[in-house]
Amino acid sequence: MSFRLFVYYCAIAGGFAGFIGWVLGKVLNISVTGDPDYLKVVLHESLVGMFLGFAVAFGLSFLDAAFDLSLRQLGKVFLRVITGIVIGMLGGLFGSFVGGSLYYWTQATPVFIISWVIVGFLVGMSISTFQVLASLTTQTDVGSAFKKFIKCVVGGTIGGLIGGLFAILLNYVVGKFATSPDNLWSPTAIGFIVIGACIGLLVGLAQVILKDAWIKVEAGFRPGREMLISKAKTSIGRAEGSDIALFGDSGVEKAHAQILLEDGRYFLEDLQTPGGTYINEQKIQGKTPLNAGDLIRMGKSVLLFNERVKRKD
Repeated sequence: MSFRLFVYYCAIAGGFAGFIGWVLGKVLNISVTGDPDYLKVVLHESLVGMFLGFAVAFGLSFLDAAFDLSLRQLGKVFLRVITGIVIGMLGGLFGSFVGGSLYYWTQATPVFIISWVIVGFLVGMSISTFQVLASLTTQTDVGSAFKKFIKCVVGGTIGGLIGGLFAILLNYVVGKFATSPDNLWSPTAIGFIVIGACIGLLVGLAQVILKDAWIKVEAGFRPGREMLISKAKTSIGRAEGSDIALFGDSGVEKAHAQILLEDGRYFLEDLQTPGGTYINEQKIQGKTPLNAGDLIRMGKSVLLFNERVKRKD
């Protein structure tokens, strides 16, 4: 998957998840007509927000895991998604509790922006929390995991803010023309779609725009796909657990090579394979520095390495 498609899919997944969250919220919708008390208002908003957080966190966590990992690594994908769902649900519940409380006391719709900022913050956090916890447990790639954590949180927070502003504006504009606020395309449904899409879009953009290094498959398994390089050690090979999997190439060993990040510099190391590893058609010996634009070849597979900042040697 290319980075452009990743960002598009994040926005689409977020928007669709927002709609699903609205539908789930409607199933257990609590009527607040008449003269509702504080508990009823807050419970209503909290449940709706919880379903939004659940759906958006599920969609984005699964997409992010599928982008980083092979779907053959179902165990890791499952753990990432479950962690994301739990934090997303709590985020939606807490954010909407705050918004519902403020709305009850102020009767001012714009206070819900605070809710969506909190939801966006916690949904962004949910995507990378498992990686942070795993890194702290194993004491590997802690810095890289925290970098991704910050990117996702920043993207989610900004997405929640922008989505909240748009949702409130749409709620006002569409509400002027809607004959029934409870129909399928009510301002609330549209607002949830916008909020989910904005959170997804900004989470995806933050990761792509702030990337440090990446690989693009020029030839081999699924050419055209792009992968972020953020770990201290990125494995390349035919094994299902490889970070960069090159299935179907008999010239690539199960554990063929690895990209190392040391003191801010990227290196490529061949793992003593029979066919060897090449940079710009030169066979490497030992740890070899990588530069932006280098072509890495192993077997029939070719990878293009790039960095955000090009180095001058």
